[in-house]
Amino acid sequence: MPRRARFTALAVLGLVSPNALTGQAAPAPAPIPRAISFGGVEREYFLFLPRDFDRSKTYWPLVVVHGGGQRGRTEFPNASVARLAFDSGLEAIVISPSFSNEDNNASRFGSLGEDRFLDAVLEVVRKEYSLRPKLLLTGYSRGGQFTHRYAMAHPDRVAAVAPLASGTWTTPDGRLLVEEIGEVRNARAFLSDSANASKIPDRLRNLFDRRVADVAETKAVDGARAVPYLVMCGTLDPRLPIAQEFVRSLRSLGYQVSADWPRTPHTCAGDAACRAEHGTEFEKYSRRTVEFFREVVARK
Repeated sequence: MPRRARFTALAVLGLVSPNALTGQAAPAPAPIPRAISFGGVEREYFLFLPRDFDRSKTYWPLVVVHGGGQRGRTEFPNASVARLAFDSGLEAIVISPSFSNEDNNASRFGSLGEDRFLDAVLEVVRKEYSLRPKLLLTGYSRGGQFTHRYAMAHPDRVAAVAPLASGTWTTPDGRLLVEEIGEVRNARAFLSDSANASKIPDRLRNLFDRRVADVAETKAVDGARAVPYLVMCGTLDPRLPIAQEFVRSLRSLGYQVSADWPRTPHTCAGDAACRAEHGTEFEKYSRRTVEFFREVVARK
């Protein structure tokens, strides 16, 4: 990989600042920490404001949902989407809640709790800033699980959604897709029996929860077909087959869907050689998502 391309890749993955390498004047957007009381507990979220923020303007609320074990200020995809959105001229305020890392299923299946947390955050942010009525919504990994289900449950609130590299999907017609298994027939029965836990990856074992069994096959509500989708997953990611099946399901049901398959594994955490090799490909998630949102808003 050429030296400059390699530096760009490392910057995307949060190892160095791209401006420090290129001498560009525009700084990376800084996350602004905020707190909200939700369910009797103080929860955090972060805002990224455009560099030329103008309080007299109305902005798109662009919600970015982090992956499992992370927080709303994480570099990928949260800060990287914000940086590329602002560099592209997309008039958006990026909103990044820190979703629960104690209750993963409430974040995977937002109807178990985190839908309401996001709505509470948006209510507060709307009181301070002038925002358009509908969201631009994206998330990676566990964030992708939350975002596609939120869009199917609340299409009246979402202008466009870009779920990325999800470990599970629920198709609009209510089929549960799980990494390394594919479609789970009769998900309610499968997830109600803990003996089946050995059939799925360790990181998804906590899907065996009665709450999940009750919602895993929830179908999209009326009107969900109006929300355009961008779906992405890496070609080296074991989640690729279920992402491709999810895209097929959307297309068969008349949804507007674009898809892109970068050459990436699911993560390069702790692996410098992997980051050096795949960094520029990882950048495609944020860049393509921002391009997709720009295409959508141009039609509004």
